[in-house]
Amino acid sequence: MFVGCLVVLPFFLAGCGTTSAPTESSTKTLDKTSNSTMDATSSTSPGNKSSEARVEQFTRENYALVKRDMAAGGGEYLTALGVLLEVPLEKEDIFFALSRGKYAALYPAPQTTASQMLAQLHLEMSADPRLTHD
Repeated sequence: MFVGCLVVLPFFLAGCGTTSAPTESSTKTLDKTSNSTMDATSSTSPGNKSSEARVEQFTRENYALVKRDMAAGGGEYLTALGVLLEVPLEKEDIFFALSRGKYAALYPAPQTTASQMLAQLHLEMSADPRLTHD
């Protein structure tokens, strides 16, 4: 009986390790997003980049996810972009709606780059009186 338990034990333990992989993967993705946002928004880091350079870097590194969130009109990457662009929290819904409503102008072609999209986004935001800085 004891020998039978020893034979089964490795299989039982091997099965336990497989359930943590999806959780670890999700955690790593969340950590990467959080770290990218924190790196981009930190104002006390040595070698600090200008805010526009941080926006550009974040958008370039997360381009497909930002694009997806803009199409949906919300999401964690669009929220992070709004923070980097200094969109006030009370105007976040306006920013989300603008991103979704102007999606075709922001992404006019499949080969639109992050820089091109950001340039158009700045134009769209400056043209919307609800998003101009007070």
